[in-house]
Amino acid sequence: MRSTRRVTASDGVSLAVRESGPREAPALVLLHGIAQSAASWDALLDGPLSTTHRLVAVDLRGHGDSDKPLDDASYARPLLGEDLAAVIAQSGLVRPTVVAWSYGGVVLGEYLRAQGDGALGAIVLVAAAIQSGRDAKDLYGPVMLGHARALMSDDEAVYLAGSEAFVRGCSASPLAEATVDAAVAAMLRVPVRVRRALLSGSGDYRAELAATTVPLTTIHGALDAVVAPAMSARVGTLREGVTAHTLAGVGHLPWIEAPDAFVRALV
Repeated sequence: MRSTRRVTASDGVSLAVRESGPREAPALVLLHGIAQSAASWDALLDGPLSTTHRLVAVDLRGHGDSDKPLDDASYARPLLGEDLAAVIAQSGLVRPTVVAWSYGGVVLGEYLRAQGDGALGAIVLVAAAIQSGRDAKDLYGPVMLGHARALMSDDEAVYLAGSEAFVRGCSASPLAEATVDAAVAAMLRVPVRVRRALLSGSGDYRAELAATTVPLTTIHGALDAVVAPAMSARVGTLREGVTAHTLAGVGHLPWIEAPDAFVRALV
């Protein structure tokens, strides 16, 4: 049964957390993408995986039900890593697996930069952004590149249209309208200053991932038009022992587009 609670970040920001599954079961921390929320993971939180694993999904700061401070300093990237550390510590998790989707790769990268992987049990990168900025354009697909300006627009009509187009482009096949509506609604809750602060600048977490020693897995849809499969392929070059899963016919939402194959790869 799913529950909700709060975690307090290092700077006092209150983060909303959704959780399901037995507390004593192996734990997975689920990190969502830009302008989404922990609700992105509801299919897992409410599905069979929650009978065998403890699933902990957090709303990133500025997203969902978490606090949304409007000063740029509150979205400095190191704070994202500190937020993940707070979720792990305040949830009492012992060596959890971190499952980072899309922008969640940035959150994980910042955590690794400050904390290393000593407190983690494993890492799963789901079409995760481990590099961003102008020098990484070749690692992103036409849906991300084509709608980036709209995602940072302060024009409500432009942002709404861009959000819907972006969400529909996340999947290689048509999504259920309820799924589209929920994802767009999540995007509309994220203030423009938050989007701009988090999407601006660049990051490169290859060195942090190369230094990891815990099991490292990538899961990527072969038809992903948001984060190109080349991103996960690059992870495979960083260190020995990376396990790679490429899901045929799947876009940027593998746990929604191919739930059985995704869970098999994850487990």
